[in-house]
Amino acid sequence: MDEPEGFLRYASPNELRTISREDVGFYHAVIVGAIYDFDSEGDPLSSSFYFHPLRVCIEEQPFLCVAVSDMHTDKAFYQRVPRINLEEHVLIDTDNGSATVKGHGTDDLRAMQRALEANLDRPFPRGVPPWRIVVTPLPSSPSRCFIAFCYSHTVGDGPTGLSFHRTFLRAFHTTFRDKPLSNAVETPQTPFPIPFDTPERLPISWSFLLSPLLSLVFPRFLTQWLGLRSGASTVDAGTWTASPIHFNPHKSRTRIALFEIEAAVLEKALRAARKHDAKLTAVLGQLVARALSRVIPDKGVTNFVSQTPVNMRGAVGLPEDQTGQFVSASYVRHERALCGRSSEDSSNGRGSGVLSEQEWTAAAAATREFATCAATLQDQPIGLLRYLPSVRKWTLGKMGEPRDSSFEVSNVGVFDEAPALAGDDDRRGALGIRRMVFAQPGQVAGPPIAFSVVSLKGGSLVCTATWRAGALGVSDDEEESLVDRLCALVKADFEALE
Repeated sequence: MDEPEGFLRYASPNELRTISREDVGFYHAVIVGAIYDFDSEGDPLSSSFYFHPLRVCIEEQPFLCVAVSDMHTDKAFYQRVPRINLEEHVLIDTDNGSATVKGHGTDDLRAMQRALEANLDRPFPRGVPPWRIVVTPLPSSPSRCFIAFCYSHTVGDGPTGLSFHRTFLRAFHTTFRDKPLSNAVETPQTPFPIPFDTPERLPISWSFLLSPLLSLVFPRFLTQWLGLRSGASTVDAGTWTASPIHFNPHKSRTRIALFEIEAAVLEKALRAARKHDAKLTAVLGQLVARALSRVIPDKGVTNFVSQTPVNMRGAVGLPEDQTGQFVSASYVRHERALCGRSSEDSSNGRGSGVLSEQEWTAAAAATREFATCAATLQDQPIGLLRYLPSVRKWTLGKMGEPRDSSFEVSNVGVFDEAPALAGDDDRRGALGIRRMVFAQPGQVAGPPIAFSVVSLKGGSLVCTATWRAGALGVSDDEEESLVDRLCALVKADFEALE
């Protein structure tokens, strides 16, 4: 059979996993957004204002030029489109919305939250490269806009969004005053990267391959003695996993909460983490487990399991700005008995914030685990996907099963390409970024809630909490208040780190 015009390659097993869940409506747009400051020249509410920087991004980043075909099969493939109509990829949202969104922060943060909520579950049209920018003017300044880069996980992971904004910002610095170009872009014949999860890159040992099978055959005490596990995670009967996996296409939607950690607080927390040989992602996981231990009333819950995506670019010798899917995952178990309790009433949204030595030790151990995972190519769990007869059937077959973790903490890192914003004189006639945000849809078949973070070098950290309506194991009326309490506790404890 002849390959169709523009055929690049078939999707790998892990890419098929993301393609299948998008095809059935489980997961749509990953969003990495930023608040941009513009000078007085040009109209940031005109789609043509963005044509030139987008053209630069398209020339440098191959994933912007491809569509995914045959998504409903196990033979989905990537296909380069011959040209791109930029009008299809720029959405100007001048309606700030009249709906009230309960959030934590300034008017700009609430406008960002509305934009995220409106776009996380918005599907991408078939046959068109699955990405767009959504431009939202902000109430704080007429020259300030929130630009949400929305893209499919089928073509990129979280760090891919940071790479886009680096190129986008650099293109603005060099072309900001150029006249708008045509909306039509001929796509370059740039090589499309090979997948990360190949047998050569991710070898699997026989012992690792057989562990899931043997753990189903042997008695539990024997599998524990032999060190066999049925999966990558470590959940058991005492793990909080909220509701079983389910999906109602008419009711299932992503819900989101957002909070910000100011620059000074972030710097103090980083100093505290370094003093205890821990990194921010591991500390944040400990803070979330600590907060969950205070808001989950079920005494039968003895532990929480966190899922953390790990950037694998370094392990395969790729630069950090390489776009595509280059992540694995690490799972960390948090014993509820070791999660420190505040002496204050947890219902008031305040916590002491002082981690115990046991909690700092746990954060340091998780830091080492993430580093080991990021440097290890053999026996990565995602490498097992290639042994499935059908990734699509496996994805759909999860309905009704318990989840494999309690929560996710995903940190795409620090955006360090923004110019200084110390004062108006420092940025006169320039373009700068004031805040970054990272968010993903509520996960149908993943953990019940995900905390996604990104920070700006020298600036603040923004954290989003996303979940699927009905995933938290409480009534619809209780979901928002539960997440509000979680976010308030994590924020308060973050601010008290020392």
